[in-house]
Amino acid sequence: MLLNKFFINVSVRVIFIVLTSVVLGIILPHLDRGYYYTLAGMIFMIVFQAYLLVNQVNKTNADLEKFFSSVQDHDSSVRFSENTKNDSFRKLHDRMNYLNTIIQSVKIENEKTSQFLQTVVDHVDIGLLSFNENGRIEIYNRAAKRYLNVQQPRQLSSLKTMNDELFKIINTIKPGQEILHKMIINNHLQSILIKAIELKFESKTIKLVSFQDITNELDKKELDSWQRLIRVLTHEIMNSISPITSLTGVISGYFKKKDDENPVPLELIDHKIVSKTLSGLNTIEETGKGLLDFVDKYRSLTSLPKPNLSKFTIDSLFRKCKILMESNISNSIKITTSVYPEDISIVADYAQVEQILINLIKNAIEALSGKRNGTIQLKAFYSDDGKIIQVEDNGIGISGDIIEDIFVPFYTTKENGSGIGLSLSKQIMQNHDGTISVNSALNKGSEFTLKFQL
Repeated sequence: MLLNKFFINVSVRVIFIVLTSVVLGIILPHLDRGYYYTLAGMIFMIVFQAYLLVNQVNKTNADLEKFFSSVQDHDSSVRFSENTKNDSFRKLHDRMNYLNTIIQSVKIENEKTSQFLQTVVDHVDIGLLSFNENGRIEIYNRAAKRYLNVQQPRQLSSLKTMNDELFKIINTIKPGQEILHKMIINNHLQSILIKAIELKFESKTIKLVSFQDITNELDKKELDSWQRLIRVLTHEIMNSISPITSLTGVISGYFKKKDDENPVPLELIDHKIVSKTLSGLNTIEETGKGLLDFVDKYRSLTSLPKPNLSKFTIDSLFRKCKILMESNISNSIKITTSVYPEDISIVADYAQVEQILINLIKNAIEALSGKRNGTIQLKAFYSDDGKIIQVEDNGIGISGDIIEDIFVPFYTTKENGSGIGLSLSKQIMQNHDGTISVNSALNKGSEFTLKFQL
């Protein structure tokens, strides 16, 4: 409606100028008759109408330019006069003022939302720090100040002078990666879990780093792990020490009477006593060897070599493991592989990852013992933040009361099991900055998942 009025107003002036020009064209050939005043009047009318047209267009342009400049500068306080005789200008100013009011309301609402979000971010006990590709810091909450000990940095580089080690971690941590960093805060050594994600905002890439104090959680987890480990160690050691103690008492009774420090006379020691003594000593020796073997296995857990990293495809790893294990299984068990996409590769210690897979496949074979149509599936695929390897079977599964203990060193439910296979696998994955987890249901099967960082 407003544009129609402006169009009509301009059109009328243009038509009037055209008509005046036509009249002027008619008069010009008859100047010899003395139409000089008429000619001057026509020219004045044309110039005057042209002036009014240009003035209206310029005024409209000036108002529009002023309005758009205020929008561009986020200045919604500019007001346009509505007390004008020109109806089209009055309506134009009214629309501009209305739009400015809307923009001002949206601006106020955005500021309220921004302040609310900033309050929420400051209230969170997890430290949050975000910065763009140029190192300009955008989010920096109160908890982050406690960890970084800097009030309000503008650039990421300003953190370097305060804590060079933490600055390097923030600058080099990869999206999806988790780093445990120990630092002293308020004269107390604390464990800080540092994580990062990458966000795409329009054409900008923003890195968001979080800092979480997990000292209490780690202490509880460590205490729980120690208690479970000590429980297993105590069980194993007592199983070995008890028969040794009992046997030494029995053998000692052959050569010394009770409550008598003097040994039994040699003439009373016959071949039967000697035979029993040798048998007992042999049992003690075997038990001692078993205890030494237990200690040696424990030492293997604490002295695992660092990964010898190399790049290899998961498909080639699956093919080798399948060939190695198929010769040791019955015809009722089938091993299948699935890798999507086929060229997935990881950077890891080939021998150590192969050791994990062989151990998991062996466990799956035992879980399928006596079952018809048993299947072991080896899968590999991408997740949102990592590369996944899964070993899945349809065996007897793991009951819920023991599933959380299966990664504890020396914990086993097998009669001849060592209890170090899964705990060793977990340590290998931790050395690769990865994780191992299990999902299982009784009589349905188990699924072990290895996750490697992207």
